[in-house]
Amino acid sequence: MPEPFTLPIAEPQPSQLYLSQAKLDGVLSWCDPDDPEYDPLPVIDLEGEWTLIDGHTRAFVASLAGADELTVVHDRDDHPRDLYRRCVDWCRDADVTRVADLHGRLVSPEAYQQQWIDRCQAAAEES
Repeated sequence: MPEPFTLPIAEPQPSQLYLSQAKLDGVLSWCDPDDPEYDPLPVIDLEGEWTLIDGHTRAFVASLAGADELTVVHDRDDHPRDLYRRCVDWCRDADVTRVADLHGRLVSPEAYQQQWIDRCQAAAEES
């Protein structure tokens, strides 16, 4: 596994438009806001920009706790880059260009499934 490193919290581009209330509740149940510890968050280099590909809820909680940096790891697995580019385009269209931009994008688990998971699955099927 590659070595974890840190990035300023405002640097990685999110690849997700919404946060699930259920996932947020789960992270808040174990996360210590005075010392938010979590497994490194996976990022990929997408056209010269670090892009967060998972762990958006943990990153958001770190932001809420006032973290200046995120601990990340460069995920070198073969990910569907065209799909991630499309997700990033959706995020940029909605002005979600950093973790803090996920504020106000918290939805119920049902809405998360409909508005995000189903949308991503449909895009993946088109690829």
